[in-house]
Amino acid sequence: MLAAEKLNADPANTFVIEDSVHGVSGARAAGMRVIGFTGAAHSYPGHADVLTEAGAETVIRRWAELKSVIAALSEWSDA
Repeated sequence: MLAAEKLNADPANTFVIEDSVHGVSGARAAGMRVIGFTGAAHSYPGHADVLTEAGAETVIRRWAELKSVIAALSEWSDA
């Protein structure tokens, strides 16, 4: 949320890339959209499911997936 404030970004129009349940929960509480990330060394079997259950809209494993996922999610919203 602090980064969005510093950049004068609307939290509702901000994507957060997060690899922890606490981060996903915090971003969702701030009204931000969340993409889970499981490509780090500390990832584990079932990690994607845990991030999704915490509120991530989708989960990526490779940074190469990010651009297309953001493009797709930008066309879709809950509103």
